Amino acid sequence: MWISSTKQLEPVRHLLSPLLLDFMEAAWPSSISMVIPRGPWMDIFGLGDAAIHIGTPQSIAIRNPDCAVATHLINQVGPIAVTSANPTGEADTTHHNQVYAKLGDKVDGVLCDGPSPENIASTVVDCTKIDTGNIGFFRVGMIPKSKVLQIFEEVQNRHRHGHTNPGFEHDLPTTDTEREENAIEEEAAGSEEETEDSTQSTTSNEINTDDNEL
Repeated sequence: MWISSTKQLEPVRHLLSPLLLDFMEAAWPSSISMVIPRGPWMDIFGLGDAAIHIGTPQSIAIRNPDCAVATHLINQVGPIAVTSANPTGEADTTHHNQVYAKLGDKVDGVLCDGPSPENIASTVVDCTKIDTGNIGFFRVGMIPKSKVLQIFEEVQNRHRHGHTNPGFEHDLPTTDTEREENAIEEEAAGSEEETEDSTQSTTSNEINTDDNEL
């Protein structure tokens, strides 16, 4: 599935991992495809029957391509279900003439935009277990493995310190540190209330004592 930006995932962000969403934000647009679990979140995009023809029964690859023409089209119609422009197991196509030769009898049309600036396939990252702190690689292509790992490590470090994407921060559970800080604040607030109650009680007693003396 292709999207034009992570903003198109806003309707389903509560159904996706905050760490995954921040990783996407940091890595895209680029030649990085991320394999993630299928789920109810896919139904929101109205992919229809096309959804069953992409990925596997358990997962799909999602990508925000660094291509002005593609992102413009996706902006107009929303996220789209797409496959690679080559038969499974065959070399990637980097020119529309190659697409015609291999898939011309199976598609309704081909958008001709000249040779692709990417002569190497995308890097496919396994994000199905990202919440365990691990990612894998199904294929290392245009983007080196070291670069992907660097991006992921930076995102992880931000999460460890509670620095998440502001758009997703309210979906995150609080960290242990935040819980401790909240507990201290609540305890302090409770102590202040008790002090106020005690002060009011003392004042009331003093007034009663004064009345008795009068």
